[in-house]
Amino acid sequence: MKRVIRQPASRIPFVLIFLLFVAGAVIPRDVLAEAVSVSSAGVTLQDCFQQAQKISETVGISQENIRVVEAQYRNAVGSILPHIYWIKTQEFQDQSGNSSSGNNAVANSYTRSPIPQSNFQLQQPLYAGGKDWDALKIAKSLKSQAELNRAQADEQLLSDVAASFYTALSWNDQLVVLMQSHKLTDDRTKELQRFVDLGRSRQAEVLSAQTTLASLDAQIESIKQSYSDARQLLFFLTGVPPEVPLLDQRSTQAPANLDEALTRAGKRPDVLASVEALNQADLNVGYQKGGYYPSLSFLGNYYTERVGFLSDVRWDATFNLTVPLFEGLSTNAQVQQARSQQIIAQLTLGRQKREAERQVRTAFNDVTLSQSQVQAYQKAVDLANRNYDVQQKEYRLGLINNLELLQLLNDLQTVKQQAAVANASAKLNDVLLRVAMGEGL
Repeated sequence: MKRVIRQPASRIPFVLIFLLFVAGAVIPRDVLAEAVSVSSAGVTLQDCFQQAQKISETVGISQENIRVVEAQYRNAVGSILPHIYWIKTQEFQDQSGNSSSGNNAVANSYTRSPIPQSNFQLQQPLYAGGKDWDALKIAKSLKSQAELNRAQADEQLLSDVAASFYTALSWNDQLVVLMQSHKLTDDRTKELQRFVDLGRSRQAEVLSAQTTLASLDAQIESIKQSYSDARQLLFFLTGVPPEVPLLDQRSTQAPANLDEALTRAGKRPDVLASVEALNQADLNVGYQKGGYYPSLSFLGNYYTERVGFLSDVRWDATFNLTVPLFEGLSTNAQVQQARSQQIIAQLTLGRQKREAERQVRTAFNDVTLSQSQVQAYQKAVDLANRNYDVQQKEYRLGLINNLELLQLLNDLQTVKQQAAVANASAKLNDVLLRVAMGEGL
């Protein structure tokens, strides 16, 4: 008799409510959303990429860098805008040596204690040799560059996820081929054993078939391990559990014109980020040259509380003009350094463009060749299937022996495996070409 442990009915709702409350308080909402969004029916490459974007530390760092430069931009804007303060002071001083007497207002003003004062102060830079506006433009360019770096992080993440996705898919397709071949070989072995019992086949043929079957078992275990490793990498990148099936819903398209692909690559995020780096270097040269020019600023005070002989003076204004005459050649050195950085940025941009062109040409060539390989392997698979069907009929007529039929089955399995690898490579190369052009999925 089974023992049934029953909880008091009055306690069950309380326990459930408590657990739900703890789960909602402890588990972040984004984690719950990620867990729900992964369907147990299967995930596509698009699903995996979206999951990877949620958990990738690299993408998260890029997003935070955008917030950092946004704060720097606001700080640069703030350096141009006026600064307004309310200042309240209360000064105390020693009066033990105070020898002033009479109605000397000036002396009394300097020797009294305490001396309260309250005023509003306005500070406004008027001219700084253009350095403030150059700093603002540099900060704005840094913001654009951070956004481009975020887009480039997405492109690199897509490349990594696609490689992991199609590697796992390739191993899975090869495993399916081997399982089918294993079943056919097993059926052939059983049939041969029956023929041996009837005296129509030799025991050596059974041993040969069993050897092939054992070899298939070893290949299956090896591919299972490779598939498991690929799924673990995909799980690391995306958080998609290894038991969730992979769904391949992409179809390779005819490659774009190479010239068009190269033109599109000029808008890649990493290339545009290098353009922004060159823009910043250009602006930095102007910023450092601003050290040669005078600067002018304004300082104004409006007093709400004042004592002594200045009590009737309610406001004052000061214009500060600073003219650099000699600074030990430090400004000249800073300008030379900025110009060198400008040359480095120009060379970096040139190298980035050439690298982008190389990647596009390579990816374009890989797509073209891999699509040709898919077509060739598909034709080979069709022919191998037809040949195996014909040879099976000839085997039943006694025109070929069992070893020849097993060899045909092994050839069919090899061609199917190669076709699976070629198909996955074509899909991956199509994605990599899009990444090389900066387009993504």
